[in-house]
Amino acid sequence: MTIGDVTRPVTLDVEFGGVVDSPADGRRHAGFEATGEIRRSDFGAGFLGDVVKLQLEMQFVEPREPQDQAG
Repeated sequence: MTIGDVTRPVTLDVEFGGVVDSPADGRRHAGFEATGEIRRSDFGAGFLGDVVKLQLEMQFVEPREPQDQAG
């Protein structure tokens, strides 16, 4: 992560939520949750609270099959 001119690695804990076949679009969806935290002071930005908690909820969707262009 880069804040201002300072770049530091950020480690996130990731949990796999599972895979489902969506009845809405027929494609597989995979869910993940990632959590972690950064300290603003590590980036030279110590204003407000120092610790910032990160929480991401992500869903990845299987791409659609390419359509036949020959028609």
